[in-house]
Amino acid sequence: MMKTLILCIDRDNDFGEKAGVKSPMIGRVDNLNAALSLILKDPEDSDANAVFSGISTYDNLLKAGEDVEIATICGNKDVGEASDNILMKQLDYVISKVKPDDVVIVTDGAEDEFVIPLVMSRVKIRTVKRVIVRQEKNIESLYYIVVKALKEEKFLKRVLAPIGVALLVLGISMLIVMAIRIDLFGWGTLDPATSGFIAVVTAIGIYFLGKAYSIGKKVSAGLDRITEEFLYTRITVFSFLIAASVFSYGVYLGYIAALQAVNVGLSIILLLYRIIPFTIIAIIIYDLGRIIESFTLYEKGRRRQILITYLMSAGYSVSFAVAVLGLISFVTAGFQAISLRLTYDRIAFALTVIGMASGIIISIERKRYETKHREILQESRVAQKDSGKTEL
Repeated sequence: MMKTLILCIDRDNDFGEKAGVKSPMIGRVDNLNAALSLILKDPEDSDANAVFSGISTYDNLLKAGEDVEIATICGNKDVGEASDNILMKQLDYVISKVKPDDVVIVTDGAEDEFVIPLVMSRVKIRTVKRVIVRQEKNIESLYYIVVKALKEEKFLKRVLAPIGVALLVLGISMLIVMAIRIDLFGWGTLDPATSGFIAVVTAIGIYFLGKAYSIGKKVSAGLDRITEEFLYTRITVFSFLIAASVFSYGVYLGYIAALQAVNVGLSIILLLYRIIPFTIIAIIIYDLGRIIESFTLYEKGRRRQILITYLMSAGYSVSFAVAVLGLISFVTAGFQAISLRLTYDRIAFALTVIGMASGIIISIERKRYETKHREILQESRVAQKDSGKTEL
């Protein structure tokens, strides 16, 4: 007798994110418990209803005398390549356990159906069942839809992020045009209405981007982390303070240089030209503190891996700053005397090539290294968080 697998797909891992359920779930009992856990956490989630529908299909086929099993596979909240890779690993595991001849796919929307070709490459698909959750008409108001959408991380990144980028680019572009006009024709050309419009558009763009990527929460978490590090007197606290002081001094020198420039364009160039070298020094100082601290946190066997990680992180940041410095040097060369332009162009070309090449190489090697030593690096993050607490 042929064996059929009822396969429910949760591409964005709502079961794991909302209900804390580990996947894959194989068998009627595990799937029923998982669906109940999710529906209790979020009664409006359609993935739970899809699993209920899958269980119903399982029961019907079982009553008809067919050999059938049910399983649910989950991806990752960051929907895309990483999520699909997780889904395929779980699918391969389920297939090795169940050994089905065909599958009945149960999904709650078009997003999950992107995985169908990947499933088809591994096992024969018998049919695809789409589950649509009906709602009462009195809650299908615009207010309800908007409020619910603003709580969904996927909606924020797909809709608000592009709008925020567009508004921010518009605001910055208008600001640059206005600065050039003021530089050429004086402050008398400043239009209050245009200034207000630029401020509003830019503010909305920044708000949308902040909302889409939860920047407020990340800033709050960062401040909490800094506070904890101050309380536990970590070495990185002092290296951070020194690095911040160096960076602030660079900003000050850049500001002084910008005030002496003859136009707005040159002011911006001189500001960046002064800031970037001090930014590189600040990065090196901060990562040097992290490296020194690693010798106090980890055993000898682990220090080498952590040291390599910190060096790669610092190297990538420095290479990026060097490349930017090189690109700015190309522009700066145009403001130099003719006798010095060739020298500036050579320096700019060397900095740009070295920065970009080293950045690409370090980025590739860091990704490989982190993939190879994922468990060790995860332990290092935990050790960093707990080190201060153990000292107390």
